Order: sequence, then C-alpha cells, then structure tokens
Amino acid sequence: MRHMMDTFAFALHRIRIHRVLALWVLVGISVAVTLSLSLPLYVDSVYSELLESRLGEPPFSFRFRYLGAWNGNITLADVETTTQAIEGDFADSLGMPLQQNTRYLAGGALRLTSTTYGAVGNYTIGALSGAEDNINILDGEWPPVQIADDDPVPVLIPNIMWDTMGLQVGDELTGQTQFGGTLNLVVAARWEPVNENDPAWIFTPSFFDNVVLVPADVLTGLLTNAPTNSVTEVAWYLDFDGSGVRTADVGGLITQIDAGLRQTENVLPGIRQDISPAEGLTAFNQEVNALTGQLFIIIMPVAGLVMYFVSMVSGQLVGRQGLDDVKLRSRGMSRADLLGIHLLMWLTLVVVSLGIGLLVSPFVVRLVGQTAAFLRFDGTSSVQTITFTRTVLIIGVTTGLAAASSGLFLAWRTTRQNINSYRQQIGNARTAWWQRAYLDLILLVPAVYVYYSLTQQGGLTTAADEPFADPLTFIGPTLLSLGLVLVFLRFFPLLLRMIANALALTPNIALLMALREIVRSVGRYRGTLLMVAFTLSLVGYTASMAGTIDRSLQDSIDYRIGADMVLVTASEAETEVADDGSLTISGYNPPPVQELYDIDGVYDVARVGTYPGFLVVGTQTIDGQIMGVDRGAMAAVTRYREDFADVHLADLFNQLAGQRTGVLISRATAEQYNIAVGQAVTMRITALGEPFELRVPVAGYADYFPTLNPTSGFFLITNIDPIFELVGTSLPYDVWLALEQGADRNAVISEIQALNFPIIEWQDPTVELRIAQAEPARRGVLGFLSIGFAAAIVLTLIASVIQNVSSFRAQASQLGALRAMGLGNFTTGLYMILVQSITATSSILVGTGVGALTTLLFLPLLDFSGGLPPYLVRVAWTEIILVYVLFAGTLFTLTLSLTTLLSREQITTVVKLGE
Repeated sequence: MRHMMDTFAFALHRIRIHRVLALWVLVGISVAVTLSLSLPLYVDSVYSELLESRLGEPPFSFRFRYLGAWNGNITLADVETTTQAIEGDFADSLGMPLQQNTRYLAGGALRLTSTTYGAVGNYTIGALSGAEDNINILDGEWPPVQIADDDPVPVLIPNIMWDTMGLQVGDELTGQTQFGGTLNLVVAARWEPVNENDPAWIFTPSFFDNVVLVPADVLTGLLTNAPTNSVTEVAWYLDFDGSGVRTADVGGLITQIDAGLRQTENVLPGIRQDISPAEGLTAFNQEVNALTGQLFIIIMPVAGLVMYFVSMVSGQLVGRQGLDDVKLRSRGMSRADLLGIHLLMWLTLVVVSLGIGLLVSPFVVRLVGQTAAFLRFDGTSSVQTITFTRTVLIIGVTTGLAAASSGLFLAWRTTRQNINSYRQQIGNARTAWWQRAYLDLILLVPAVYVYYSLTQQGGLTTAADEPFADPLTFIGPTLLSLGLVLVFLRFFPLLLRMIANALALTPNIALLMALREIVRSVGRYRGTLLMVAFTLSLVGYTASMAGTIDRSLQDSIDYRIGADMVLVTASEAETEVADDGSLTISGYNPPPVQELYDIDGVYDVARVGTYPGFLVVGTQTIDGQIMGVDRGAMAAVTRYREDFADVHLADLFNQLAGQRTGVLISRATAEQYNIAVGQAVTMRITALGEPFELRVPVAGYADYFPTLNPTSGFFLITNIDPIFELVGTSLPYDVWLALEQGADRNAVISEIQALNFPIIEWQDPTVELRIAQAEPARRGVLGFLSIGFAAAIVLTLIASVIQNVSSFRAQASQLGALRAMGLGNFTTGLYMILVQSITATSSILVGTGVGALTTLLFLPLLDFSGGLPPYLVRVAWTEIILVYVLFAGTLFTLTLSLTTLLSREQITTVVKLGE
C-alpha cells in the first residue's frame, strides 16, 4: 500500500513539474470527454420528452388475448399459468410500475330467456376484473353481496339490454350454456361506460353489448363444474406508467417485450399480443439511432482533431519526461514501475477530465437544445431534464481512456529505451505513420467516389429541416479536406527544399535558414500545420454549409407561404335550388378586405386566389394553376427573391399595369411551347361546374413565384378581378398581409379575430420557421456543428501556441550559439519571424484553398431546399473572415512576443558552457 501511495505521489509530482503541458493535455481530454457525453445526453434528453408522443394512447399498454374459436378452448389451469407468466414474469421484466391490470374471462355462449319477456337472445357469459373505474353503475348494486349456493347467479347487464329488451334490475333469467347446463340468473345491476372513448378499456365498450358479466369467482366456480376445456376467451390488459423510461432504455425495453411474448407463447401456444408499444418503440428507436448516427458524423471530424491535439501534446509531455525515464531505468527502476507511474499519471488526468466533462456537458447539452441557427443559441430550449445513465458514463470513460491511450503508447515505447537509443531517436527524424501507410491517398479514394456518385445522380436533394438525412452531405467533403491536407503535408518539405536550393544562390541568409530549419525539423511543425490547415478547411466548408442550410430553410418556408402572414379564408356560398330539388352553388361571398387596412401593424393587403386551370396553345391543352392577384399590392406583400425572374418584383407586376387581362407565364412553359411576350393565349378556368375561357396577352415571364410549382404543369399570374368578371361571381381567395417592421404579430391576430374575419387557417412563416428550427434533429446537427466549430478553432489556436513555444525552446541554444558567432539580433529575430510566418501562412493558404475547393465541389451538389425555391449556395464570409482575423492576430502576437523575448535573452542564458 505504501509503495502504491509513493508511486501515486511521484506521478502527481511529474504532473506538477510539467503542469503547463499537463494542463493542455487535460483540456484536450476534457473536450473529448465532454463532446462524447453531450451527444448521447442530448439525444436521451430531447427524445425522452417525445417518447410518449410517438406511441399510442395509452403509450405503454399491452393486451394479450386468446380466442378459443381460433385455437380451441382451454382450461382454468391454463388461464392461471398464463396469468402468472403475464402479470408476474412479464410485468416484472419491464421494470415499470403497473397502473392498471384488467382481465376478461369468457365461459362461452349463453341462450337467455326471461319469464317476463320470453327469449332474450344469445349472449356470452364473462367476468371482468380491474375495470371498476371505467364502469358507471346506473341501477342496482355491483359487485353484489355474497350469495348462497342455491340463489340465482347475479349478472351485470349492459344498458343497451334495458334500452332494447326492457330488462330491469331484479328480473330473473334462465341461461342455457353451450355445454348443455342450465343456469338461474338474476339481473343485479346495469351499467354504461364512464367514457366510451377512454383508450384504457380492455376492449371498446360496445364489445360488451353482447356480454353478461358475473363476478370472477362465480364464473370460476361455474367453469370448474363444466367440461374440461370450458374457457372460450381470455384477455389480459396491462397499462404501465412509463414516465420514467428514458431514450437509452428503449432498446432494452424492446428486447424485454419480445422475450416476454416468446415466453408467453411457450406457456400458452396461440396467444396473441394484439396491443403493444413494441412497433412504436422500434420506430422511435430507429429515429433515435438515425439522429445519433447523424450527430456522430457531424462530430467525427472535430473528435479527430481533438484526439490529434491530445496526441500531439501528449507526445511533447512524454518527450519531456523521456530523459528522466531513461535515467531512472539506468539507476535500477524496472520498466513495470515506470509504466505504473505513467499509468497513474494518465489515469489521474482521465479522472479529472471525466469530472470536468460531467460538469460541463449539461451546459453544452442545454446550449445545443436552444440552437436557433448556426452559432446562434437564442432559441427556446428543448432540453428539460438531463440524466446520466450508465451507458453515457461508459461512453465518457471509454473516450477518456481512448484519448489518453496515445500518451500511454508513447510512454510504453519510451520506457523500452536506454540512454544511447534515446539520444539516437532524438537525432533521427521519422516520417509520419500516415505517410508510411499512404493514408492521404487512401482517403481521397472514397471522397472522389462520393463526388462522382453525386455528379452522376445530378446532386442530392434533401429537405432543409432534415439536411443530414444522408451522411454523404458531410462524409464526402470531410474526407476530401483531410486527404488534400495530408497530401500537402507529404509534398510540403520537398517544395521548401526546392525553394531553399534556389535561395542558396542569393545573399538572403535569414530566409534560407528558415526554410532549411522547417525542412530539417518538419516533424516539429507537422502537427500544427495539419491542425491549422484542416481546421480552416472545415471552417470554410462548415460555415458555408450551415449558412446555406439556414437560409434554405427560411427560403423554403417563405416560398411555401408567400407573405408575412397569410389568411386562408372561408367564403360564404350562394346556393340555388335546381329543378330536381338539389342545391347548387351559384356564387361566393368572400370576406371584404378593406377593414384589414385599419389594423395597426398591417402595411398592405392583397387578395390571392389560386385555381386549377388550362392553357390552350394552338391545338395543345396544358393543365396547371392560375393565380389571380391584386397587382398593385403584390410587390409589397410577397416574400420574393431576385432570382425568381429577370426583373424586379415591382417591375414584373408593372408589366400587367397597361394590360388589365395580361398574364405572367412560367418561363419553362413559355420556352417549351414557344410562347412569346405579346402573344395571345387562351386561359380556361372551371368554376361552379362550368368552363370559362378568356383570350389573354402574355405580358412577361416568371421563373418562380411563391406557392407555385413550375415543374407541375404551367403557372399563370394575372389580375384577380378579370377572373371574377369572367366567371360572373367572386371566387374563394386567401389574403396575403405585409406587416410593418417590428409589428406585434399577436396583436395583429387579435385585432383580426375581433373583426370576426372568417379564417380557416393562419399561415405565418415566422411561426413555421420557429417550429422547424426547434426540430430535435436540426437543433442537434446545427448545435453540435457550432460547438465543434468553436472547439476546433480554440484547440487549433492552443496547438499553434504550444508549437511556437516548443519551437522556441528547441532552438534557444542553437540561436544563442549563432548569436555568439556574430549573428545580429535583427537577423535572429527575422529568422524566427520567417520560420513562424512560413508555417502559419502555408497552413492558412492551404486550409483556405482546400476549404474553397471543397465548398465549390460539394455544396452545389447538395440541394437543401427540397426542390423549391431554387437552391442557392451562401458562402459564410463573415464567419470565415472572423476566424482568419482571430488566427492571424494570435499567431502574429505570439511570433512577435517570442522574437522580442529571444532578442532580450543574454547569450549565457541560452548557450550552456561547453556547447
């Protein structure tokens, strides 16, 4: 025990000695653990709140049913054995509180006759237990008082027997059983359901219209004296309280349900589970797994960067301890003891990181839960409760150990060495393992294949609210970015060597020394070059993709609705009595819109009616849609995008100003049928059961227009009043509203309601956008994209700082010697600046180029608009420029600080005696 405590104290001592590097290792592992904890916590938290809404009502109810008519009658012993299997073993295996347990037992057909009414009919004799709260006793007493053996059997009859047969409490009946026996019965009470629509009924209440109920113990006694197989039907209904079920429990619950059904079938062959949440739980689990997979794909590049950061810093930490390890080995310490010290040190870091992750991950989950858009966390949080399950903790521990494994592996390698092999290893620069394995070229193969597949199929169209339903949207670009960055690192030393050879003929000593230093010690700079270049390539693509997704969602909602607010109105129909006495619609009285102008916050109002119609061009008839509008107001109310037509929206409708019956036609139709501006075409519309035609001139073209689909036949836009004049009556229309800037939408709605304006549906793009942004999948994707985006940038900046400081430390004695030999402070400072500038500039330029190439290649192929309106790629210049300013400012400040520090160092402090 004392030895263990001493070892642990020594491990802590080593952490304290190298506390700066240990701190950055701790930061890296903590980020990895936090991200790994946050992902399942978010999925579990959000979907646990949605679980019951994805199931039936009640959500966790089961009904097992056995029908003797299908599989043969059974005995009471079979019923008791199955009851134990269902209400005992099965119920216990689910681990949920049982809040309702109803059982129905039927003893076959019963032919009833009454001394008063004669033949009553054929009914089923049964017993129902556990449904007392669902039954309302209208007359009589139930359950009945204890009866003697010779008394008639009391029965509970449904109220319909009183309505149809006139049976009352106290009436005596005679029942002829299907087994040939005779029963004397008396009506003890009659009942009706408390709520016939209550989903907690074992069967629908109408099922019991043909059942007379007796107490369960009475029916058991009757069946005991009947022939052996006397039970004709039995059903068990169990309703569980599933409020404590979490998303993480669903998989195990499905397994338990399947196992319970198999066990029950073994006990009673032929039994069915005809009510079960298993199907809903399976669909729910598939949805959860799909989102988890999408989030894993999103977080994977950042996770790779975090792991690489940990590996890079761990290499420096273990390298700092390498000489001490070799000295300890030479003084007699065993390798096992050394590995024990390293193991305790790394386990300490993992434990601390796990604690940090447990504290920080709930904050990250809540941040993701209120994501409104990329890097915007101002939405209403969808996260209610956060529960750390065993699975989540296992994921966190596993991630921490995986992150620490790189340091342990390096320690395992270092502890094998003696002083000579250690010095030899330091003097030899090794090629990176991924270069020896040709990982860069391997990664490009699937990336090129994904790009080729997308181009062959004409791109990939997904809904804006489900952008990552197909993993190709992120996997392909990520692999391409990483592959190209690794290819750059493969050829980077060769390129610098060629430039250095050319500069050897010039007097530029500082630049030549800088180039040769980078080539000679490329392993020292490789990690930062990789992180900066890959991070910036991801920044360019991720920010542009997220910005495109956000705008595509808003564009698609604006296009589907069309205005700031749309009122789908109800029009009063005018009817006439036909000759055959039937009513026919002769016209409509749509609501007046003039009073809407007086509402505070309403800027403009337009009537918009869209009707199915036909376009006659020569001998061809085309079906499509005809939209009638208030021309003067449409430019103000329509949510329009400049690429919908060749001209501005106001100019587009001005083309109708001089031609009252003029029309704007879809460009695709005009090109297909050679319809020119000024040409007259025939517009046909069917209303009130009759066709109406009008010859109209074509005033202009529109490629797209909100609510209209140019790929589904033609669309035609014209003034609405000529349509009404053609038909002879007004037709139903919607009302499009333009609201003033900053108008209170709720107040506008309240005032419209106060007018008793006949509205069937309110359509508000702001509300639709808020609902779409609150979808768990979308919030999770954009939230983790944003968190990963920020984490990658911060860790890359930290890596750059560590690399610069490490480079300074590694070159301190070398530069001191050069200064001792006469190299001036200016040249030394310029040399340092050039080394850092070349590496920083190279990585930034490559990251920029790779990010731009990835964006230009992949983003145009990934249509997030769902098809309408046209898909536009938005490059996120604001975010990209901000990141570049941050990188440039940090690296410039760091380089300048280190150079200044070096220039002030005395030669004796950087050059050791004898060197």
